[in-house]
Amino acid sequence: MFKKLLILFTIVIAAAAAASWLASQPGAVQIEWLGWRMELPTSLAVALIVIFALILVFFDRLLRAIRAMPRWLGGRLRQRRDDAGHRALTLGLMAVSAGEPAEARKHASRAERLLKEPKLTGLLVAQAAHLAGDHQAARRYFTSILDDRETAFLGHIGLMRLALDDHDSVKARQSAKAALALKPNSVLAADHLFKLETRRNDWNAALPALDVMARQQKKTKSKTAPDQLALITRQRCALHFLKAGELLEGDRKSADKELLTALKIDPGFLPAVTMLADHYLDDKAHGRAAKIMEKAFKIHPHDSIATRLKVAWKSNDGQFIAKLAKLVAQIESTQQKTAHYLVAKQARDAGLDGEAERLFNAADDLDGGEEEANSLWHCTSCKSRHDDWQAFCPACDEFATLVWQRPAGTSLLIKHDS
Repeated sequence: MFKKLLILFTIVIAAAAAASWLASQPGAVQIEWLGWRMELPTSLAVALIVIFALILVFFDRLLRAIRAMPRWLGGRLRQRRDDAGHRALTLGLMAVSAGEPAEARKHASRAERLLKEPKLTGLLVAQAAHLAGDHQAARRYFTSILDDRETAFLGHIGLMRLALDDHDSVKARQSAKAALALKPNSVLAADHLFKLETRRNDWNAALPALDVMARQQKKTKSKTAPDQLALITRQRCALHFLKAGELLEGDRKSADKELLTALKIDPGFLPAVTMLADHYLDDKAHGRAAKIMEKAFKIHPHDSIATRLKVAWKSNDGQFIAKLAKLVAQIESTQQKTAHYLVAKQARDAGLDGEAERLFNAADDLDGGEEEANSLWHCTSCKSRHDDWQAFCPACDEFATLVWQRPAGTSLLIKHDS
């Protein structure tokens, strides 16, 4: 804009200077035409020429404007149509989010009519059809965009969701795998594929999908990222434990490798600890059994570990209680009361009543209450409690959400008489 004004200003100055110069010069311009003779001062002749040129320029611009009028009007109409189409698209997406199928389809139809962008409007049409339960129409659209690399991912995700709604896990898994192949870092595709693979007990196939989720969660800065990473760690640990369970019948050595892998991920994972400890004890490898159990006991003081430690240590009752009490001293303070009650219970079961009473009294002096827990396994998803660890929570059916957790200060399901 500034450049144009500068050029115009320069032209005006130059024209004024030229006009001033011509006006100061004597002379005349003579014109003869069809027997007519006209004589004009030079300055007037130049002025007339300039005026004539300006008239020509004016009419040239006027003709151009007239010719451009239809295109301008068409552009304005297109702009208004596009604005209306984008508004319909926005309202349609809002209706889909709000779960209003009738409104979604109405706005989708309007957007499709006004906008000539089938990739954009078609997705809304498909989502509206899906929401309305018209899976056939939605499937047609999602299938139609699979050949375009830019939209193929959305097509596979759409088909996966349709298959999940139809309870067709085979097709859902195929679509999830295809989507993840197109976008290897997609948490959405990886999460669905992980759930589908675990549902069919294919623990090996579930691990790569879990790796994708772990990589992406490590990059996020959200407040929920630590909890999600903790869940992924439990899921990875559970997968190796479940793989070990499948290998147990025919390949004990490979099963033990999987258990060791699980314990490297979480040394306190009780199902893996007790299973591997039993294997070592069966093999008379008491030292190896004691090593993994002592490490686990410091994380989760649990009866099932304590009873196996007595076998691994090959101790009499008195020695066992003394060694267990020494191990308890190394446990973090938040678990001290629980651990003291556990040792006291072991002493009572061994018939060491005096020692048991002393330990019970020592536990009573520690901070925390004595209320009893009704179950030991706590679901981090639905908050339900269960007596035994299971791969899928019996209440919410989520995978590897059960953690061994006792409310602070509870007494391991035991009471003692004061």
